[in-house]
Amino acid sequence: MKKIIGIAASIAAVAGLAACGGDDGGSGNVDRDVLIAMFTEDGDMPQDIAECKADATIASLDEADMKLILDGGDPSAEGEAAFMEAIQP
Repeated sequence: MKKIIGIAASIAAVAGLAACGGDDGGSGNVDRDVLIAMFTEDGDMPQDIAECKADATIASLDEADMKLILDGGDPSAEGEAAFMEAIQP
């Protein structure tokens, strides 16, 4: 997960994640607020970037990859590629 956080933060800093938009709900059994809390827990990621990252995570990862993320791991290579595509502005 730290790899995904680092990649997202780097891209966010350059691109501003202007294309991000979100809702206040979750996708399936994933709560958006739980993801946002995970991404901001170290204090290194601004709230707006964490929100965009949560939206991209929910939109791009399947259930298996989402479980890996919620357990503190990294998604599959396919999941990571889908995530990277989702955060592009």
